[in-house]
Amino acid sequence: MLNNTIYKLKNEKKLTLGFFGGSDTDGTGASDMEKTSYRALVTKWFKDTYSDAEITSINASIGGTGTGYASFRCESDLIAFSPDLVFVEYCGNDWGDSYENVLPQAETVLRKIRKRLPTADIVTVISMYTDIAEELELGLEHEARTAMAVAAHRYGASYADAGTTLLFRLLKDGADYDKYFADGLHPSALGHSIMAESITSLMKGWLSDPDGTVTKLVPWDLPEPLCPNVYDDARMVFANELDLQGAKIVEGENGRRGYFEALAGESFSFSFTGDVLGFIWDDSCGSSDVDVSVDGGEPVRVRSWDYAVRSFDRFRAALFMKGLDKEKKHTASVKVCGDPEYGGKVRIMAVLMD
Repeated sequence: MLNNTIYKLKNEKKLTLGFFGGSDTDGTGASDMEKTSYRALVTKWFKDTYSDAEITSINASIGGTGTGYASFRCESDLIAFSPDLVFVEYCGNDWGDSYENVLPQAETVLRKIRKRLPTADIVTVISMYTDIAEELELGLEHEARTAMAVAAHRYGASYADAGTTLLFRLLKDGADYDKYFADGLHPSALGHSIMAESITSLMKGWLSDPDGTVTKLVPWDLPEPLCPNVYDDARMVFANELDLQGAKIVEGENGRRGYFEALAGESFSFSFTGDVLGFIWDDSCGSSDVDVSVDGGEPVRVRSWDYAVRSFDRFRAALFMKGLDKEKKHTASVKVCGDPEYGGKVRIMAVLMD
């Protein structure tokens, strides 16, 4: 099933792993993200199993992000590094979103990998959070998991439901959530090890070629899209690439990208082309709502924070305009709401367009 990976390991003696996901893949909950996370353990398995090959691992994961953000950062954060085998994990952070929203986003990610990296193999990884486990235990559907499965089948991605393996082990052991989850949400070091064991057990079968039938790299077919609203041209445009008016640009430090900033009561504008619009912005306790209008239309109120940023700051994606004229050059006008006395502001790292 992972024939191109088999070929590279046997003939080129070189393989680049790409891990593309949220906090589970990044390693949250593990005792050491670079040693005991499922990502690190799967990488170690490859290095130990194929000791004669050069194994490289790319961590393109960002905690708290789902397929919405992944659709737009896929090229810059993953594809640019040309991985040969990609592990995609997002169902945890897409939990609570609808099938109708997740499917085109999940399809966009797989479709972009297939188009830009036609010989790369893909494994869709299903992880597990406590909230998901409790829903599944009740017999409820987790719509994001369903969407991931449908997209995986459409694009020939292997499917590793390591989360269900973790759930079964937990229930068999008396449903001690504190043992298998570190913080009431993410897998503990034990949870990560079970996920890694599940994935590597599947790998042993997927990477088997007893008859030596794998003799060349074969590009994957690119099927017709499932969804009419797949974001084939989804991209991020950064602060220094915009014709920005009215906002302060803050240069990045230590190799980090810069961002632009506006305070409560201020307004800024920029032009763009495409049929969707969104932001990658810094959620924080002092961040503000914004009113966004396109081409002078009715403004849309968008919130730049959620409950999680009461305890920490993070960059997050918000896609809030769809169905625009794709061929037209638009003008977006943004007003920052809130009270300056309470530190209301927005910091935007990139604008999302398609």
